[in-house]
Amino acid sequence: MVSIVICTLNEENYLPKLLESIRIQKGVVYEIVISDAGSDDKTAEVAARFKNEHGMPINFIALDNLRNISLQRNIGADNAIYENLLFLDADVVLPANFLKTAMDEIVRRGIKVGGSKIYAAEKNLYYRFLYWAYSNIYLTVLRWFKPAVHGCCIFSTKEIHNKIGGFNNGIIFEDYKYGVDAAPYYRSKLIRSTYVKTSARRFYNATPRSVTELFLAGIYSLFRAGIKGKYMKGYFKLTGKHSKPRY
Repeated sequence: MVSIVICTLNEENYLPKLLESIRIQKGVVYEIVISDAGSDDKTAEVAARFKNEHGMPINFIALDNLRNISLQRNIGADNAIYENLLFLDADVVLPANFLKTAMDEIVRRGIKVGGSKIYAAEKNLYYRFLYWAYSNIYLTVLRWFKPAVHGCCIFSTKEIHNKIGGFNNGIIFEDYKYGVDAAPYYRSKLIRSTYVKTSARRFYNATPRSVTELFLAGIYSLFRAGIKGKYMKGYFKLTGKHSKPRY
């Protein structure tokens, strides 16, 4: 059993792809907690459609203009009914049997905090190489320095989540900080048996400033987890402004 926490802000084009990939999962009891930061598109309607038409166990929490992904995740976790937590970004797509494969490994290895490898959902070779390198090279090197996990797919437990006070709401790259904060209780593990696909939308409309900030933040993260938002203003401006998926 697992509670899937999804944070949304204007995700009408991406959320259907994620929910459909969850809908076809077999062998695991789950609930979905959607923590919405005041979307002004059809995000709520998408969630309602999957709940009503497909009977999916969706709890949609409307947080008017609370645009803070850490607080969204923490509120989602507070409303979760199961001990096992899975935090997913709204632009993720799960492969078939992801939940069962991942949960079987989590139980077998006793994993309390962990994440999977990450690949691009697009067919574009540039995006595929970029995310392959990020997942297999950068994150591997990063884990030599600190037990970081990537926010688009984080497995945790309520016990660990509550012990560390959830996600730090005053920073960006709060996902890396989550793994570091959890380390005194449990050092995060890589779930080897499966993976997720995520969009490369961060680069669809990227500006030179946002790419530079992201690159420098990646280097900074090798030494210290979490960055104050004032250093990521160009990147932060893209939040909630999503082009249509290219996959």
